[in-house]
Amino acid sequence: MSVDKNLFLYDLAVVSIMKCEGPYIKEWLDYHLLAGVDHFFIYDNESPDNQKEILKPYIDAGLVTYTFFPGTSPQFPAYNDAMRRFKFLCRYIAFIDGDEFIFPQSNRSIIEVVDEVLADKPYAGGLAINWNYFGPSGHKKADYTRGVLERFTYRAPENYETVIKNIVNPRRISYFGSPHYMYYHDGFLAINGDGVPLPPGQGFNKPATNKKIVINHYVTKSYEEYMDKGKRGDGIYTSRVRTTPEKTCTNLDKNCTVIDDSILKYRADRQSALIPQGGGVWTTLFLQH
Repeated sequence: MSVDKNLFLYDLAVVSIMKCEGPYIKEWLDYHLLAGVDHFFIYDNESPDNQKEILKPYIDAGLVTYTFFPGTSPQFPAYNDAMRRFKFLCRYIAFIDGDEFIFPQSNRSIIEVVDEVLADKPYAGGLAINWNYFGPSGHKKADYTRGVLERFTYRAPENYETVIKNIVNPRRISYFGSPHYMYYHDGFLAINGDGVPLPPGQGFNKPATNKKIVINHYVTKSYEEYMDKGKRGDGIYTSRVRTTPEKTCTNLDKNCTVIDDSILKYRADRQSALIPQGGGVWTTLFLQH
């Protein structure tokens, strides 16, 4: 169903807390705008790079609400702040990271798939979406002249990783159990891509249901980029630092053997369909390099 603009300002918004995503954030924003996201609530955890400078045109265009969010272990506080401030502005909110791309397995928008899966399910609190896990694809060094989606095209087989992320009705959330699951108010549950409810407090969905929609998770990017990411630690636990990033990259390089660049076709098809029609206020931003 289409959003009733008298009730909600945004049909689908994204909440994300980010740090040092300057090289990647334009590609991530532009992709999700093509995929049908209306607005982004970006929490900046003291990024020392040019992340805010890249965001500025999107802020000025009214596409991004920017919040400077200092401190350690910031993820849950940022999510709770977003719920408090924005839950009545948005019909649905996706809680994802800057290395995650929501990917409908068709040429439809994200919200069209969400509406299809959750239709006639009055108990639906949100849609649980499985990860597709992408590794370094053999890349040792960073290459910022090309985008993430072009560089990393080898993923793990289905069910290698059954973790989920969620697109939720924010008015039905009680509290966050982790970045991967929420506890909903009584009577509401997360629904997987096949329309099956998940048990409360479950942050995985096995077997994976990815026929309609997945999240491409570019967890490492290149070896060099993941080494740098490892120095920043973890967004949830102050004590948890990525101590073996090279081992993680090696394992993913070994296990990510499925060639999958289908998200590039989806992006191209969405661009071909939307840009000639005007594409919204972000069209000029999208075409800028």
